[in-house]
Amino acid sequence: MLARDPGAATPRPTPPSPPASRRSAAPAAAPAQPRIGRWNDNELILFFEERRESWIVYPPRSAYEFIHRPSRDAAVVEFHPWLPMAAADLHPVRPRDGCLLHGLECAASAAIQAAVDTGFDPFR
Repeated sequence: MLARDPGAATPRPTPPSPPASRRSAAPAAAPAQPRIGRWNDNELILFFEERRESWIVYPPRSAYEFIHRPSRDAAVVEFHPWLPMAAADLHPVRPRDGCLLHGLECAASAAIQAAVDTGFDPFR
């Protein structure tokens, strides 16, 4: 049996991390209080400064010709990270399905909720 050195620090137990199933099940949520950059019939621009990203919500009523949507009821949410040379990422979102690419766990769904919380109707 080895004798314990009385001067040695007692190891502290590390808290258990949540199971992988709980970590991956958490939705990627946008902060609740974005700053509004622009609000009109064609778009709502939301700035999430603490996450250094922007989301542009194009509702179905948007008259922009460059927005291509998979169906007439889909909003398109455009993600812009605030990084040099980062490309924008488009997410089509339907009211019942959430993001058609990533489901309800996608941060685009959280951006839609943030738009609704500001009073903007993303699906009209």
